[in-house]
Amino acid sequence: MKRFFEEAGIANGHFASYDKLGIQPVHIHKSKADHKKAILTLCKGITDIFKESQPEDVIKNPRVRELLEVIEEVQSH
Repeated sequence: MKRFFEEAGIANGHFASYDKLGIQPVHIHKSKADHKKAILTLCKGITDIFKESQPEDVIKNPRVRELLEVIEEVQSH
């Protein structure tokens, strides 16, 4: 999700705290607590995006529309 928001040009420093943690999903050697903290930090970045932008504006972004279409397609199967 982080990469998606960044590629869509929506994230402007919203994930700096997550990046500082240095924990990514592929880091299987990290503790469960570390991963939980990383997930919650990532969620805060996403939440901050929606605090700063109206949901309608986020949804108008072409990359977001593309993702929503894929999600809708997957759900219909």
